[in-house]
Amino acid sequence: MTFSFSRAAVTAAASLGVLLAAPAAAQADARYLHSDASSGAHGASLHIRVAHADRHGRVYFVDTYYRAGPDGATVHRTYSRAR
Repeated sequence: MTFSFSRAAVTAAASLGVLLAAPAAAQADARYLHSDASSGAHGASLHIRVAHADRHGRVYFVDTYYRAGPDGATVHRTYSRAR
């Protein structure tokens, strides 16, 4: 295999891009989202859970429940935070 300046330049540029992007990716916030829905003859419900962790180590949770049925509709929301 012979040495190619163009191949070396492309490899160096790609490596530099990875090195510059890695610290930003390590400091990015993380987020989780999950939802569950159901319905039947007596109504419907939807549950949404969101969890978020920031770069300072704080974690937040939000649970939201939506319900609708013959007696009306309700929304229940729970907030939680951990340090």
